[in-house]
Amino acid sequence: MKSLPIITITLTLALLGGCQKNLDWRPLDGASANPAQLEKASKACRIEIKLAGLERAQEERDQKLGAASTNQAKMLVEDDYEQIKRQVYLEIDTCMRKQGYKR
Repeated sequence: MKSLPIITITLTLALLGGCQKNLDWRPLDGASANPAQLEKASKACRIEIKLAGLERAQEERDQKLGAASTNQAKMLVEDDYEQIKRQVYLEIDTCMRKQGYKR
């Protein structure tokens, strides 16, 4: 039975990783995205670092959920993680908009 949580966490991380790497950015003016400029903007906004931090937050959330003894405690853990997730994506979106891109 211990393998079930490990499998679940692994699948979740794989899906999350796949989705995060595929953020679909387009220039604000609607033109075609230049891959070199998009990469430069991505590095300037430190997207990879922020998404790695979000992954660590998810792992921490999973550990806390396993240790939580009540539904209320689990809800608080989920709420904290969702707030972190919203903040990270807001930071990424704001920076990329300043660089001239939107999702």
